Amino acid sequence: DWISVKDRLPRKNQRVIVCRTLYNGESVVDIATYTGKDNSVGGIYWWYLDDGFDTELVTHWQPIVLPKKLNGFKL
Repeated sequence: DWISVKDRLPRKNQRVIVCRTLYNGESVVDIATYTGKDNSVGGIYWWYLDDGFDTELVTHWQPIVLPKKLNGFKL
């Protein structure tokens, strides 16, 4: 289930699945790391995508949950 960033944020430096809104209004799903809130620039929440770029357009997130078994192998 998706968690709104208005309701709750992940732990600092936690890597999660995010839904973010692009400037054209389109929504995309990415993997990102939440790095905290920067109060010096108006309370912006900082997220870094796996490609190294930052974004503050995240609207929802969910933890990454790996399966207990994958193709018969216990993880």
